[in-house]
Amino acid sequence: MSVLTGTEIEQTVLDCMTRLNELREPQDRLAVAPDAPIFGGDSPLDSLGLVTLMMDIEDALAERGTEISLSDAQAMSQRRSPYRDVPTLVGFIEEKLVASG
Repeated sequence: MSVLTGTEIEQTVLDCMTRLNELREPQDRLAVAPDAPIFGGDSPLDSLGLVTLMMDIEDALAERGTEISLSDAQAMSQRRSPYRDVPTLVGFIEEKLVASG
């Protein structure tokens, strides 16, 4: 398994958000920024969009030698969603990598 830095993980997430936006109508696009919301609150992303984004992030990480699942029961049952914004998701990915490593 490849060791990725927080900056590399963040860039992977932002790249995947950009790719997802290419498939969405302009009014439904995500803000792509290091502090952007992803799911809930001010985000236009629905649950299907979230699953699509998580699968793309998993694939992008796998291409870099890092195999993890971002949509497991543990993630779904957390009191505070790990998907709410970019920093929270990056932290969640970092925790998963440490736990698997």
